[in-house]
Amino acid sequence: MIRYCRCAVLLVSALLPIHGLCAGWSFDDARPEWGRFALGLAGGVVAHELGHYAVATAKGYRVGHDGLSIVYPGAAFTDADHLQVASAGFQTQWLLAELVLRDSNGRESKEPPGNFGAGVVCAHLGITLAYLVYLKDHRQGDVVGMSDATGLSNNQLALALAVPGALDAWRLFGNEVPEWVPQLSLLGKGLGMAWTWAY
Repeated sequence: MIRYCRCAVLLVSALLPIHGLCAGWSFDDARPEWGRFALGLAGGVVAHELGHYAVATAKGYRVGHDGLSIVYPGAAFTDADHLQVASAGFQTQWLLAELVLRDSNGRESKEPPGNFGAGVVCAHLGITLAYLVYLKDHRQGDVVGMSDATGLSNNQLALALAVPGALDAWRLFGNEVPEWVPQLSLLGKGLGMAWTWAY
């Protein structure tokens, strides 16, 4: 345990050079262009679902629908495939959030995103919150699928997904966000994706 605490202290100290980044976006910014925000929000939700579809079909699984849930009729998943398909929506929204919140050079943007981009990030935050609060135990949900594949509990996985979501909320809405926040968000997403695809 002490060893892990030392690693955490080293990680935090490496991220501590604190320069504030960006003024935060607010819902007041969206008032003149609610349509663009709504389009970004809808696009973020669709992208999440398309992430599942793309990974499942690339792996040769059939994709169907049961109400609003995506299902995979007759799928005999390996644990690795199950984890990769179940987490594909979150991975897609993570990538989109990074595209929106960074500039063309890959650095954290110093300006808030436009309303369409803010809608995309808000979709990511809304989906993450829904899985943390309500959907984490839904039998056809992403968290249950990841739990079945890994043996980790629904609560552990929902909390792990919430960390990048909370950091991205700070990046979107916060003023004078410290430099370590986007770095830690990117690190968490990168480690999560690497673990998923190496599983």
